[in-house]
Amino acid sequence: MRKVLLLGLMWFLCSAIAFAQDRVVTGTVISTEDNLGVPGATVIVKGTTNGTATDLDGKFSLSVPQSGGVLVASFVGFLSQEITIGNQSDFTIMLEPDAKLLSEVVVTGYGTQSKREVTGAVSQIKGELIENLPLQSFDRAMQGRAAGVQVSSANGLPGGAVNIRIRGVGSVNAGNEPLYIVDGVQLNSRNDADFTQSNPLAFLNPNDIESMEILKDAASASIYGAQAANGVVIITTKKGKSGKAQFTFNVYAGTTEPLKYLDVTDGTEVYQLRKEAYTNAGNGLPEANALNSMGELPSNWQSLTRDELDQIAADFDFYDWQREALITGQIRNYELSMSGGDDRTTYFLSGSYNQQEATVSPVNFQRGTFAVKLATQANSKLRFETNLNLSTFSQNTPFATDGAFLGNPAFSAATVLPQNPIYNEDGSFNESISGILNQNVIAVNSYNSGQQRTNQFVGNIAANYKILDNLTFRSLFGLDYRLVQGEDYTDPRTPDGRGVQGRGSIQSNWNVNFITTQTLSYNKTFNSVHNVSGIYGIEFRQETNQGISGSATGFPTFQFRTVQSAAIPEDITSFWTGFKRLGTFLQVNYDYNKKYLVTLTGRYDGSSRFGADNLYGFFPSIRAGWYLKEEDFLKSSSTISELKLRVSYGITGNDQIGNFDSRGLYQGVGTYNGSGGIRPVGLANPELSWEKNRTFNIGLDYGLFGNRVSGAIDVFNRESTDLLFPQPILWTNGFGSVTRNVGSLENRGVEFEISTVNVNTPSGFRWNTDFNITYIENELTSLYDGLTELPSDPAIRVGESLGSYFSYEYAGVNPATGRPMWYDIDGNLKYQVQAADRKILGNSLPSWYGGMNNTFSYKGLELTVFFQYEYGRLIPDGQVGFMRENASRLTLNALQQTYDARWTEPGQITYQPRVYSGGTEPRSSGMNTGGASLFNADYIRLKQVSLAYNLQPALLSKIGLTRARIYATGVNLWTYADGYPGYDPEFLGSATGIIPQTRNITLGLQVGF
Repeated sequence: MRKVLLLGLMWFLCSAIAFAQDRVVTGTVISTEDNLGVPGATVIVKGTTNGTATDLDGKFSLSVPQSGGVLVASFVGFLSQEITIGNQSDFTIMLEPDAKLLSEVVVTGYGTQSKREVTGAVSQIKGELIENLPLQSFDRAMQGRAAGVQVSSANGLPGGAVNIRIRGVGSVNAGNEPLYIVDGVQLNSRNDADFTQSNPLAFLNPNDIESMEILKDAASASIYGAQAANGVVIITTKKGKSGKAQFTFNVYAGTTEPLKYLDVTDGTEVYQLRKEAYTNAGNGLPEANALNSMGELPSNWQSLTRDELDQIAADFDFYDWQREALITGQIRNYELSMSGGDDRTTYFLSGSYNQQEATVSPVNFQRGTFAVKLATQANSKLRFETNLNLSTFSQNTPFATDGAFLGNPAFSAATVLPQNPIYNEDGSFNESISGILNQNVIAVNSYNSGQQRTNQFVGNIAANYKILDNLTFRSLFGLDYRLVQGEDYTDPRTPDGRGVQGRGSIQSNWNVNFITTQTLSYNKTFNSVHNVSGIYGIEFRQETNQGISGSATGFPTFQFRTVQSAAIPEDITSFWTGFKRLGTFLQVNYDYNKKYLVTLTGRYDGSSRFGADNLYGFFPSIRAGWYLKEEDFLKSSSTISELKLRVSYGITGNDQIGNFDSRGLYQGVGTYNGSGGIRPVGLANPELSWEKNRTFNIGLDYGLFGNRVSGAIDVFNRESTDLLFPQPILWTNGFGSVTRNVGSLENRGVEFEISTVNVNTPSGFRWNTDFNITYIENELTSLYDGLTELPSDPAIRVGESLGSYFSYEYAGVNPATGRPMWYDIDGNLKYQVQAADRKILGNSLPSWYGGMNNTFSYKGLELTVFFQYEYGRLIPDGQVGFMRENASRLTLNALQQTYDARWTEPGQITYQPRVYSGGTEPRSSGMNTGGASLFNADYIRLKQVSLAYNLQPALLSKIGLTRARIYATGVNLWTYADGYPGYDPEFLGSATGIIPQTRNITLGLQVGF
């Protein structure tokens, strides 16, 4: 007991001595921005955990060592300040705003928020990340750069269409495209002209973009109500900055080439396949039959021996149709911009010209743009703004744009029998092409012509009036006007045009999209800690779309190519459609000292697309945030620099259906007894309503080690209900179905984003990494009338993902016979498949996708390496499917891979069946059926490599420039897709005849003066 008391006394004395060696200092932390105290700022003794937080007036009191040390004062949004303690006992510490942090503003709905205040699931892509990429539309540049956003090319045409899915597929029959907004103008992103594959979003020069924000959860997007079920993409273009006029000239040029050429067999190998096919089928004279099917049987064949017939095939020449059809193209881009202004007025002007040739000549894309952005402060209360974007772009597409693959060089060049010469000896096109593709696709591509031209204007004018210091009225009027015109000509020298002496068509489509938004916004802080803001608005949108088209045949000669030159009018059609939408919305934000944050949103929308009983819908949401870093238990943490918890729930609507799906429509059907007649073409459903999207989201924003590691984690559940389905009805109604709100589906997933500063040395070398990955599951949860599936391919089945393949499982080749085998529903082997043997084999929606960007910089030198990937997806490939039949059913060329792997003798173990002459075996049980026709579409792609050098300021001043940058960029440089034999695993659908994507390499120069 005595020892214990002595130990206790010693501990007390030591503590007293230690305490006596400390002293108390006081002080105030003040913002240089307004000279007011900063409440909640952290003040610690450097190198220790000894610290405190300032009170509401910014004051603090802290015990410090007698020996002194260094005080470190910090607060979010300000630069940290260090002060030596010395003998001083009272301190005034001035904190300066962190300009970089404060500039991290995120555009949300009808306004902006600092990144710290955002409580929804929002991803941001800054314009500098996509600058000078040789891409024609900004949506392509989003690929792999934001978690939860899947971007897939619908085709490889320059300026061609792109599919974007935010957090999965939320509808079966309604649209799945997000809402796009450019500077407050909601765009019509649908291509309503069926004669073109151009992308309506290609009107905007990507280099004019300042930032892109993607609103992913319903709580963030619900302020846009009935049009936000599939997410919202907000594009903000560059604006002027005060100061003298600054000019920037930018030019780049380069080449584009095919991603790959398919490895195909030569004529001798095709002959061998045909010969084996006839032999396996038991047909006599296999050599003669093989040559005959290839169009190479000589008239004296009966006098030739088998060896002599084989020799004919051995002497075949090989003509590389792919390299004749898929060539190297050119890329050119020129831009000039001007920015400047004074304290009252700022301006930004930009002009550009972009031209890219596809790898299929003469397919190309040309675009000219002109953009103006003006802002002027008329007086202390009134401010005017205007944003104007004018563009004209065109595409040449001489082959069929409706997916007719036989006339498409991307399909036919690989499948034409390779012993056919492309040109005659005199240089003219060879018109005698043997095999099923009995046309010279190079000639067809050269003779035919097709062009689509788009003239587009997207702009707005807005006024902001400050009613009170905390209350502002904003009025915006916007317009998206698009005129699309097309001309197509089928030359009379081509097989399709020969019988009608040529065919020509002409089309015009006008789309007018008008929007006006009137808002009142409020912002006030009470007692320095209670921050309240809100916005109330009314919005009206009207869109009309009309078009006319006509075609004719019978041209005098191929030199006459316009419709008015034709002799026989073929048809003329026209249409008009439109819709209106009216909505009102309210959003209220509250936070306590930027620590506890809550946002309530509600929107009431009306749409003319829905039935009289359901014209209006209400779309509410709530989201909240807790800035954990400001809590006492984390304030002094040197490891955790940022930590915020977010939770949200909201409801949005989907009205991406036909404008008159709820109406009972009539259509003119010609004449009866000399008078015009009409008939009903649709059954009305006055109860038709919105598809509803309910999303729950929980997320965590984090920063570690002074934000050297930062990012976000989000978990979400997106439920779509009241799906729009054509539900069967009794035929006695005169119709087979009526569109109704039935069915539901879910998308569940996890998103992970991480940004790291891997290296940051005093010498100036820096290495940053940005990585994102998304895991998502899709499930159809209900249909109607107790049904669990609908007839469809891919399958529509309750409990399965949309895009699922419900088919026959391939079991490989019987080593004894060479015939393909299949598993029945019980797992037994069989030759002939039946409907009852089908099972789910996978689906076309990837389970994982994302991207990784690495940036290296050192004294003006920059290197960017960006990868993009998808995993967990199966796709059919119609072109490869035909070619994997090894010339057995159709007289097409074959893949070298399947030629080498084919079964040829008993005992051989392989996946590729024997060749067989006839339609039954390969069609019903061959490599173009069931699971044998599906391919693993997992891939990782080196999407971008950029190397740039920025001239140093000392040199720039000598040559009179403010900036000079030399750069080289490569896009789609390398793709790893294990086992995928086609052109590109990224494409959706069957990939039959789709123009492949290209590998682009450019060299550029950007100067400022």
